[in-house]
Amino acid sequence: MLYLITYDVPSTKAGDRRRARLAKHLEGLALRVQFSVFEMEAPPERLPGILANLEPLLDAKEDSLRIYPLCGACAGRAIHLGRKALYEHGPLLWW
Repeated sequence: MLYLITYDVPSTKAGDRRRARLAKHLEGLALRVQFSVFEMEAPPERLPGILANLEPLLDAKEDSLRIYPLCGACAGRAIHLGRKALYEHGPLLWW
């Protein structure tokens, strides 16, 4: 399953630290396609574990993280204009 992950973290000293930790963690899981947007390929059964690892990186009162599942047909109809993803990496392997 393809997931679109987005986040919004305030631009404060503490928020900047949380944002950096969150981005670094997501870069290990997903393809960064915009500064606060990632695309992740993962089996649905892995999502609870991924969420459990992401939740402690957020301040529930100030930050927002959203994960949208995209079916193959929907992902195939995505429209892209402009430059490609910020970072490219190979397929993720899950075991």
